[in-house]
Amino acid sequence: MKLDRRFQGMLALGAVAALALVGCSSAPPPAPAPAPAPDAETGESSGSQEKFVIGFSEPLAGQAWRETGLASLMALADRPEYRDRVELRIVRTNDNDAAAQNAAMLNLVAEGVDAILFDPASSSGVDAALAAAADQGIPVMAVGGLYDNPDVYIVSPDYNSAGALGVQWLLDNLGDNKDIAVLEGLVGVPLNDGAMPFLIQALEEGGANVVARSTNGWNEATAQENMASILRANPNVGGVYSFLTGGQGIPEAFAAAGIDFVPIVGGSGYNGEACTLAKFAPEGLTGNMTFAQPAIYAKGLVEIVKLLEGETIEKEQYYPILQITVDNAADYCLEGYPDNYQLGYDFPGLDITAEEIDTWYLKG
Repeated sequence: MKLDRRFQGMLALGAVAALALVGCSSAPPPAPAPAPAPDAETGESSGSQEKFVIGFSEPLAGQAWRETGLASLMALADRPEYRDRVELRIVRTNDNDAAAQNAAMLNLVAEGVDAILFDPASSSGVDAALAAAADQGIPVMAVGGLYDNPDVYIVSPDYNSAGALGVQWLLDNLGDNKDIAVLEGLVGVPLNDGAMPFLIQALEEGGANVVARSTNGWNEATAQENMASILRANPNVGGVYSFLTGGQGIPEAFAAAGIDFVPIVGGSGYNGEACTLAKFAPEGLTGNMTFAQPAIYAKGLVEIVKLLEGETIEKEQYYPILQITVDNAADYCLEGYPDNYQLGYDFPGLDITAEEIDTWYLKG
């Protein structure tokens, strides 16, 4: 059974929730632009050629997904094809504070930047900054999330398909045993509580029978512990759906219990999840980890530079969600990197490497 389209929009919320799980720190506002613009890394003048000054506003500074996105943006900006054309002005705000983001973007407008990229803290919280930018003829592009304003360009993962892909994958991969366990994220968090009823409905209407429910706490250790508890009471489940986390902890729970693997959906795009899929694939594990690539920030830079150079670009651009399964997990697993290293640092056609990300990670 293929999922009804009504289930596809609802789990845009779930995909966005994965980006807001960790606390953050703020950075000071950017300094005024020198002329000529400095090199992105050394701060030294690169010559008389005038650069496009592009502001970038990021909420939740310090959160792994966003820091990886920022590192991909800075890595691309430092390449020869952009180094002499672009100067980045990066402003990172506390928490998921739309008012703080609006103030930061107003500052960028006041500084006279040529364009603004921003990862929206909300879908409507920076309208004052957008009006000010429009008055100055400054184009604004939302990257990494959606924003409800006709003046905003959008370069975003296709969040509307994210939840549906995972649900459909599990339904397609269940065998004769349709009994499944479901682990939600953090009970009481609006995004979790809003998504879970639709998830359960989609799974059940697709033929699955939910026999056990627990939480993963958006933490792999909690996912493993609670999956182990489920398996003690329900050792014969035929599949598992875990909301945003669990791609590492849940297979480990099966392995520790000595129970044959079943199809598992769960993960937020971390290295340990991909490596776990690769590790247990020879023992029969099948799994699906569906998530948005943080390197969408770098794709936004590509598009905003095109616009500044006079090219016509599509006003709204949506790109496929990344899926890691046993078929490609070994390609994504980075031996020697931490389990919580965020994947998705590359974007199709940009070929950003882990080594480039390491150079810029947390330097924003």
